[in-house]
Amino acid sequence: MPANSATINLLAEDKNTNSPWNRIMIWITSYGRYIMISTELIVLIAFASRFSLDRKLTDLKENITEKQEILEVNKELEQKIRSVQEKISAIKLLMREQPAPVETLMVVHTLLPTGTYLDTLTIDKNKMTTNVTADSADSFTRFLTNFSSAGTLTGVEIGKVGKRPSGILFTLTANIKQPSVEKKN
Repeated sequence: MPANSATINLLAEDKNTNSPWNRIMIWITSYGRYIMISTELIVLIAFASRFSLDRKLTDLKENITEKQEILEVNKELEQKIRSVQEKISAIKLLMREQPAPVETLMVVHTLLPTGTYLDTLTIDKNKMTTNVTADSADSFTRFLTNFSSAGTLTGVEIGKVGKRPSGILFTLTANIKQPSVEKKN
């Protein structure tokens, strides 16, 4: 029968094998190097990606500079366009709120008898004011009759009346009746 084999250990037993310092050193030499290698890889990847990020940053700066130059060149045109748009919106607002001046002028033209002339005509939102010269008392009477019986003009009032060599000069004020607007569905 073979003899029991004896184990021989030529290394001396270290008393500090289980000490905390020794454990830390063992951990650092085994797992710590993996941590260091992975950290160095991350640093190398960040260093390499910096070049591509720098290039993208440069491209973005150039792109922004080009667009700023385009905006500077078109600044006056944009201001003119905005000014025109504001004027158009103001005109649209006035056109919606005011009666149709052309219709009012047509009514005044049809009601104006011969021998009667308009010196000035002012059409506001709901009011019309005019200075009229009538060459005779007959044309003055026909003018008043026509305007008093007009359906689109209400509240006809005669202001200053005076005699001139060319005829009778007077001021007329009338309210403009808003036409009923039918809404289309």
